[in-house]
Amino acid sequence: MRALEERRSRWPRRIAWLVLFAVLASGAYLVGGFARFASDVAALSAPPTAAHADGIVVLTGGEQRLRKAIGLLREGEGRRLLISGVNRDTSAGAIARATGTEMALIDCCVDLDYEAMDTIGNAEATARWAKEHGFARLLLVTSDYHIPRSLLEMSGVSDPPAIVPYPVSPEKLWRRDGWPTRLGLRLLVTEYAKVLVVKARLATGVDLSTLSGSTHHRVAERSD
Repeated sequence: MRALEERRSRWPRRIAWLVLFAVLASGAYLVGGFARFASDVAALSAPPTAAHADGIVVLTGGEQRLRKAIGLLREGEGRRLLISGVNRDTSAGAIARATGTEMALIDCCVDLDYEAMDTIGNAEATARWAKEHGFARLLLVTSDYHIPRSLLEMSGVSDPPAIVPYPVSPEKLWRRDGWPTRLGLRLLVTEYAKVLVVKARLATGVDLSTLSGSTHHRVAERSD
């Protein structure tokens, strides 16, 4: 009888140890995964000039991205530029003034997407735009920390074009020694959580976008 009671008393302890082990293992996995994510983001660099593409797409969120994308268009790195996720209150003229771009170039070669509300929408709009223009290869301009999630979302749309990432590194997010600032670290942690949600959604087919905290990238934002 006593032996039976002793065996029964061990089960709660065993379960507690198993739970503790699972928590520690999950924590180690998340920490290791974040370290790899942050390292991959820090190692991102702009492709060489030879990476000419059919078109260019920029995911809005700040003038730095827009200026870089328009500069690539001027340099002939793509025939047209799609600005995806533009605020409905932002006109083509406002973009021209904000980036110091002549309206002739905007009217000629720049398309504005007002429909995309998040990165999923950006990916869908990009795929439609590429198909409409017969573009098979695109330069994707967005902030460096946003590149991994953008590529994941692009892989989830039907018949996606080939994507060449063109990262833009926000100055306030990185120190000169290559380490993230406090703001940059917080943003990287948030973005890593979003990447995990996207991976889970793509793997299971379950829409977890409401848990990802995805935000609408807008021209009016200046932080990234």
